[in-house]
Amino acid sequence: MNAFIHILQNITRTEQIIYPRLELRNVINNYTNKSVISVIYLYQNIWNDYYTYEINTDKDHRVYWVYHYINSIFYDIDEREKMVCVLHDPSCFNYSIINKYKKIKNIIDNIFIDNKTKNEFMDNISKTQRAYRGFSKLSQLYKYKKAETQITTNLMYDEIVPKHRDTIEIYQEGSRYLFTKYDLLRIINTSLINSPYYFAEPLIIRNPYNNIAFSKSILYTIYFKLIDNPLKFPVLFHNFVWLDFDLHLFRVENECLIREQSFREYIYNTTQGILNIEMRNMINTYYPGKIKISKEFPTIDLIRILRPYYYLHLVSQYHICGLEKIKLATEYLNYKLYELYIFNPLFGRKTYIKNKTIIGQDKKFNMDAPIFTMNQAYNYHLHKTNYIDCESESDTDNNDDNSVS
Repeated sequence: MNAFIHILQNITRTEQIIYPRLELRNVINNYTNKSVISVIYLYQNIWNDYYTYEINTDKDHRVYWVYHYINSIFYDIDEREKMVCVLHDPSCFNYSIINKYKKIKNIIDNIFIDNKTKNEFMDNISKTQRAYRGFSKLSQLYKYKKAETQITTNLMYDEIVPKHRDTIEIYQEGSRYLFTKYDLLRIINTSLINSPYYFAEPLIIRNPYNNIAFSKSILYTIYFKLIDNPLKFPVLFHNFVWLDFDLHLFRVENECLIREQSFREYIYNTTQGILNIEMRNMINTYYPGKIKISKEFPTIDLIRILRPYYYLHLVSQYHICGLEKIKLATEYLNYKLYELYIFNPLFGRKTYIKNKTIIGQDKKFNMDAPIFTMNQAYNYHLHKTNYIDCESESDTDNNDDNSVS
């Protein structure tokens, strides 16, 4: 704010350049036994002391309204702002952008100021803002060029090629960081689909190297870089951008989608021990005593075979978007498990085969199962007609048998 005030006084051509925050600090230091509010009231008209040197030359009140504006930014605050000032920092409201433009609006809306004065005042503000933004951009470019690159490897510790089309460079807190598009997709997706115990609790997207939240400007940079990404664009991130990065609104509007995406992440990123237990419980729930899986059955193979079934199980048990999806997933899961049982009633059991070369027996597990892929599980709504036709055919056969008998 001091830079903006300095430029404004230069453009207005005041006799002296004054920094209100420094003046306020000096007054506060001289009145250590007074409350902050008393100091503000005591110091409220300090600009009158400086304007006395301008009265004779300021015939069109050009300097007067600039002093009035600067004075109102620092000392003309409402009761709520006074309370914030007392509780936190005597000059905290100086940095409020809302306060800055609110005081401009107060002058423009003042019916006792003629239009010529308002136009001259706005002309000074516009020139000041243009110069201020120019210096800010120049400062940003200087800091960016002088900043060192802190991270040059991806999350797998492979070197990142800076000019590659899949590389995104991010400037944050005075340092540069190189990311691959794939890593950023993983970081963003992991934050947005965070769902402990299947309840949507999206997190703020942070830089994993310094744990600082990405600003809106950085997130917009990532978004526009990912638009041309050959990888699949994340729907959740797209929705997050269109909701202006409002995390609470994003959770409300996308709770169903967050939960469904979390299912897809869960079946791949959960530890093998947990998946092994939960998949066995699923089988015991649907086919107790019929499909018996040996305790020694290889965990990796069990997860590989039952992962599509388990995804349908999660949807049928924990999905929240309407009954139709739950109904379709439940019916398809029952059909596929029944198909597995009919295809191989001995699935998961352990057998011993005599070894001809050495004494003893070889242990073997029955892993025969019908082909069932994750893509089929994801598209469970497309297979409704298949198992309904099968059920109707089985019902027809049973009726024919009954009629013959």
